[in-house]
Amino acid sequence: MSLKHHVKRLMRQTFEVAQQFKVDILPRHFYSEIPSIRQLRSTQAWRRPRNMSHIAGASLESQQNFVASCTEGLAASMTSGSLHRRACEMNGLSEGFGSIEADFLYCFVRSRRPPCIVQIGCGVSTAICMLAAKDAGYEPEIVCIEPYPTPFLIQQAEAGALRLIVEKYEDTQQPIAEMVAGGGLFFVDSTHTLGPAGEVTHIICETLPSLPPGTWVHFHDILLPYDYSPDILTSELFFCHETALLHAFLINNNRFSIAASLSMLHHASPGELAECLPNYRPGKFDQGLRLTGGDHPSSIYLRIHDPGKSAEI
Repeated sequence: MSLKHHVKRLMRQTFEVAQQFKVDILPRHFYSEIPSIRQLRSTQAWRRPRNMSHIAGASLESQQNFVASCTEGLAASMTSGSLHRRACEMNGLSEGFGSIEADFLYCFVRSRRPPCIVQIGCGVSTAICMLAAKDAGYEPEIVCIEPYPTPFLIQQAEAGALRLIVEKYEDTQQPIAEMVAGGGLFFVDSTHTLGPAGEVTHIICETLPSLPPGTWVHFHDILLPYDYSPDILTSELFFCHETALLHAFLINNNRFSIAASLSMLHHASPGELAECLPNYRPGKFDQGLRLTGGDHPSSIYLRIHDPGKSAEI
């Protein structure tokens, strides 16, 4: 066996041993998906926004109109008390879902009233859906697929307020397409990572194509028109590629359109977004990189269409 193969075997053994201590030791190589921060800091080309052409719904005007239609008449509900704080108190934990995303999710559920909400990644967002449904005066079926449920989710399941499936999404055999038929919401706030044992590739490549026309789809932490974290040069430790995969999925896709990408609106028209979301205080950014504190909502809402009919949002 060559010296090269001996070295590779030794590195692999070191990698597996280190993983037992929850540490990854990897070589710095141009094949690696983990970026060289030094190279990123010294170059500029990677910072350009992605070309959003050939993606249905990429028009900022149509997205602004959709956000306005969802939030119309609901400003008082957002400003009379923090929806996000109430949801965090209900869930018992505050991680995982931002306050501006919570405001818009509340408005979306109240205005669009999806009859079934299937969630991948649950907790604060589940509480928001429940608050919105109560205020809208309707009772959607809420299904939470969550391998690590909070006590709140367990209690709500025991009370019959939702159905809790305690397993990883990639292991589930649930008929998602049947569950969200008729205008339901498929809500995704997952690990955001691609990998052979992860759920993101399965969700985008297997589940999304199977969903019926009329379904709404939500993804959290989608950073369009950029495909990297705004903190990539400062504090980011996880380098996710979910945004890039979803972007590729949407190109020339005649069944899916963007109803609203809050990140796109944040970067291109924060003033118009603030008119609809009164609690929104945008942080300052340059080429997708954060310069100051403040809000950066990153939920994206998609609509699935029948390609043989005209698209309606």
